Amino acid sequence: MTSNKSRRPTQRQIAQRLGLSPATVSLALRDSPMIAAETRALVCEAMREAGYVPNAVAASLRTGRSKIVGVSFHNIAHQFFAEMLIAIEKRLTEGGTAVLINNHDENPESLVRFVETLAAYGADGLIVSPPPHVTVEVLAPLRRRGVPIVYVSRHIRTDAGADRVINADHAAMRAATGRLLALGHRRLVLVGGDPGTTVAEDRLSGFRAELTAAGLPWSDDLWLRCRPRLVEGAAAALRALDRDPPPTGMVCFNDLVAFGVMNAMRSRGCEPGRDIGVVALGGTEEGAAFHPSLTTVLDNPGKIGRLAAEILAARMKTPEAAPRHVILDPKLLVRESCGARRA
Repeated sequence: MTSNKSRRPTQRQIAQRLGLSPATVSLALRDSPMIAAETRALVCEAMREAGYVPNAVAASLRTGRSKIVGVSFHNIAHQFFAEMLIAIEKRLTEGGTAVLINNHDENPESLVRFVETLAAYGADGLIVSPPPHVTVEVLAPLRRRGVPIVYVSRHIRTDAGADRVINADHAAMRAATGRLLALGHRRLVLVGGDPGTTVAEDRLSGFRAELTAAGLPWSDDLWLRCRPRLVEGAAAALRALDRDPPPTGMVCFNDLVAFGVMNAMRSRGCEPGRDIGVVALGGTEEGAAFHPSLTTVLDNPGKIGRLAAEILAARMKTPEAAPRHVILDPKLLVRESCGARRA
């Protein structure tokens, strides 16, 4: 049998030790303005010394809040989403919220299971970058409970009533493509991305729009589809280099694809920036360290994460407020990989 000494101390016991009422201790733990700062500090120090851990289940029954928020991305190992997750967690944990993470790997079933789990635990919210081709029905278990949802990076177009924080992907792709066109390139390809997400659709439309504005024809073979990963970007670049004639410039879906593209070029004796221009979207730190340094458009992952967490926190306080659709403007960072003006 467990001895009394090994049991977790209660608020009542802490109150008796300090000569305070249990109500005062309870209010102090909830940072109530009714309790003096000196008393709150005294209670918190006594709790730490006694090894007291609040009962989250009891608190959720009392407040109607679980202090749990879900975050679902397709690749949390990618620096873009890693930076976003760090910003989200930093902002939410300041208020004592725990973050549950789902790496859905573009699999809708993974997101379905995660949403069901969040609903079962009474989660307070979800921040999500949805997989391709999903509909709002996948979020129904949370919606039925009035749980707020914030889209980041990607969103579901038909879900206009939900908050979202995204990049201006169409404009960003136009900026990246326009850089190569301004340097005299006319044989361009778009490398990376798959149909079914708003990001891919908007970046494709930006690429096509910039070609059209330059008087260049569009054909479906100008989009070399692949998942936005380094290895697949390299394989797509090799297919492009086998064309006759090969492209003079490659616009990459993200920085990872661009790194694969530049490695593939070198395997064929081509130097990025000298023989073929390369631009990308992403703005990762590795882009500046790569050789040649990568011309890229900033993707704002930290800012997206911070804003998403702040919007979710505000939505939980005022669920009736109008939806917020935040679109961040692109910024082109010109470096070496796009090359000099072509003759």
